[in-house]
Amino acid sequence: MYKVVKKETIKADRFTVIQEKVAKDGQIAPYSYVTIGFGISIIPFVDDDHVLLLKEYRHPVGSWQYEFPSGGIDQGEEASQAARRELLEETGYEASQLTELGFTYPSFGSTNEKITLFACRAKKVAQPKREILEEIKMEIVSVDQLEDLIVKGEFAHGAGQAAWLKWRLLNERR
Repeated sequence: MYKVVKKETIKADRFTVIQEKVAKDGQIAPYSYVTIGFGISIIPFVDDDHVLLLKEYRHPVGSWQYEFPSGGIDQGEEASQAARRELLEETGYEASQLTELGFTYPSFGSTNEKITLFACRAKKVAQPKREILEEIKMEIVSVDQLEDLIVKGEFAHGAGQAAWLKWRLLNERR
């Protein structure tokens, strides 16, 4: 275990940067990480063989990226509620047959972020109600097309890849 000898926090919108001086074995070294609220990612199946993908402009990487609907869990909200809400807000699709697939820590060496993973059956019921900076296109693709996108590196969404792996493994073992 480490012993924190100095700690500074810097709040930046939805992130907090923690800068520490940590003692271990008589030596002191810097250690920094980011804390963020927990989130969800959901695989929306429109039928047995097709999923709904988002292609969203992601400012930090400066490009359009394929991903599954994802987002933060609001204060007092259960992860399953957040999954249903985010799917409806981002896509206008409603979730049924919601299945929790576990969780992932996308980068536990640099953040405490925990993302709960889900799969569901999804049906279009409304128009999306997106946030101002959400620039999103939707595509329905076959399971084979999704896996081709993953293999080619065109679907690089870490939480989405973890959700897909968990879904595939859980279904292959039944």
